[in-house]
Amino acid sequence: MPRQLREFSRVFLCLPCVAALGMLGLLGCAAAGSPYAYLDPLFNVYTGVTSGPTTAGDESGFFQTGGRTSVDPCAEPNVRKFVRISMRNLNPDDYVHYFLLLVAFVNSETYPNGAVCPDDVDLYMAFYDEQVPEGARRPFGNFCIEGPALIYFHENGQFQRAGGAGTELASAIAPAQGTNATYDNFFDSAGALVPVPDLIIFHNPGTGGGATLKVSNNSLDPCAIVVGDIGDPECQQDAFYYVDENDLMAGSVNLGAGSGRRVPNEIQGTGCECGAVGTYGTWVFQAAQVLAPSGVTASNARCNEFLRGGMIEYIFVRDDVDPPYPQLLWRVTDQSGSEAHAFDPRADLP
Repeated sequence: MPRQLREFSRVFLCLPCVAALGMLGLLGCAAAGSPYAYLDPLFNVYTGVTSGPTTAGDESGFFQTGGRTSVDPCAEPNVRKFVRISMRNLNPDDYVHYFLLLVAFVNSETYPNGAVCPDDVDLYMAFYDEQVPEGARRPFGNFCIEGPALIYFHENGQFQRAGGAGTELASAIAPAQGTNATYDNFFDSAGALVPVPDLIIFHNPGTGGGATLKVSNNSLDPCAIVVGDIGDPECQQDAFYYVDENDLMAGSVNLGAGSGRRVPNEIQGTGCECGAVGTYGTWVFQAAQVLAPSGVTASNARCNEFLRGGMIEYIFVRDDVDPPYPQLLWRVTDQSGSEAHAFDPRADLP
């Protein structure tokens, strides 16, 4: 395995090694015969050209140059140690039950480009749920997260708050009111101020409140390299659902248009949706949206990148059209308020 991948990558993604498929193969295996790939969560070792769908904003080049360096996160001013996140549902018929995972890597020998200054771990842990120590591994659904890392799983994936009923939603958003979107109770219209993560992933681990909704299959043990232990592809893992007021899936559980289930392929700004070619002649698919290096601004952000000190606005829609377009949209701005990525214009938002 290339030295750069070993150095930068500590998120294990359960992916089949299918080199024989040529272009459809996935980025190299961790070891001969292993179904696991080590992917760089910051995409610092890849160059290439766009090969997937492009959308509005400066997204025509997944791999761009200029301003791709990072500074020590301890040297970042406080305003750049956060990002604002808002979420709203524009679908008037269904609730949305989503599963939001934030992963932040502590800057260290393990993660030389990690977003977290070691002195800021306490600041992060005032918001994040869990600290993964150096050398430890934490399985989460189809992912394995190696420390030193910090994890935030929004409301533990619960549809409603503990003991709540009616409008006391947790990891869910009520239907829109006609053409007026409904905002998340936490990630509201002003945007929740979040200590900036390295990775944003919408992923149902198949436990807790998401167990009854889960359709895709996880790896049996994502932190163990076991030949044959292969879950569904990363870009087909459950990310969010359209449900009714009782958290029952709205529509068929079958895959395809009209389903109540959505996956990373249908989320704007994931590596899955962007489609990128790596230097090793293989496709690079990654379900995450990633933090850009600190030198990046709106003018040169890659298709799957958000920025320090900026804002991410998410909109859930439901439009079962063919060909499909992303059903979770994002608009990303940098610290200055300049737009890096616009909502996908195919949504024709009001």
